[in-house]
Amino acid sequence: MKLSKRQGVILGGATALLLILTFFIGLGINNALFSASGFVNQYLSALARHDAASALSMPGVADSLPEDVDKTLLRGSALGQLSDISITDVHGNDEKTTVTASYTLGGKKTSGTFVLTRLGNTFGVFESWAFAEPPLARAKVSVWHDAAFSVGDSGQIDLRSTPTGKDATVWGGTGTFVLFAPGNYVFDHSSTWLTAKKVVLDVASPGETAEVVVDVQANKAFNKRVQKEVNDYLDECVKQQVLQPTGCPFGYQTGNRIVGKPTWEVVEYPVIDVQPGETTWQVTNAVGKMRITGEVQSLYDGSVTPLDQTVDAVINISITIRSDGNLAIVLT
Repeated sequence: MKLSKRQGVILGGATALLLILTFFIGLGINNALFSASGFVNQYLSALARHDAASALSMPGVADSLPEDVDKTLLRGSALGQLSDISITDVHGNDEKTTVTASYTLGGKKTSGTFVLTRLGNTFGVFESWAFAEPPLARAKVSVWHDAAFSVGDSGQIDLRSTPTGKDATVWGGTGTFVLFAPGNYVFDHSSTWLTAKKVVLDVASPGETAEVVVDVQANKAFNKRVQKEVNDYLDECVKQQVLQPTGCPFGYQTGNRIVGKPTWEVVEYPVIDVQPGETTWQVTNAVGKMRITGEVQSLYDGSVTPLDQTVDAVINISITIRSDGNLAIVLT
């Protein structure tokens, strides 16, 4: 089919327009996705949606890290809130370009700077970039009185199973980890018997270092369980109708003769407060009140008088959490 001159002009114009549109669309895609600012925006967007795999796959994020670096916390479940991302400045050259971005991190507005290098073009059109400096930070995490901690929704992380925390014990230790930057990280501990106050770490910019202490303490369930054991123990002690109940932390002495059998009762149970010791959990000098009643005959004149005295029951306990999760409670 032969086109008329007019049809040829129209077709040529349409083709030219299509080429121009393609050029500008490609330019827009390049600026939005493949430019230095687009590259950083992709990284930040991955962190915002907790997509650790996408962030780690970007050139320069983790591919040049030494093998001994602990990457345990480079996981999406550890990340907190990151939003309101905006690129505010780009300057430099192909060898070194710095990109500054602002964002809301853990509810606070802040910013960070990222250093990039240009790798070339993809398909001869789209720019290709890599981080010249890894967009990561480091945190030295110490756990006291236990070996485990959690970050965000990561679940329990046992220091003893991490590369840099392998010297940790059941009573604590320290590990140094790399983190995505920026990042909002909430460290804590929550288990059957233990808890820790949350420690919030906001890493605003790559290259930052921080120290975090997760101070693990006995929780309410721990104290309640030990309180019950102590109460039950004293309840058994008072069943013994003797002056010095066997295996019990209280007794009564007299220089006279007891008439019949004395009776014990608990006046006030000791208030249990489980605290960390050097290597175990402890209850130290918890004092209860015990009452003994009966009759005493004087060895001097034979007179009989009522006995009604209150004495202290001093409780000291060492407690360990066994591997099966149960408590081993020992009076000391």
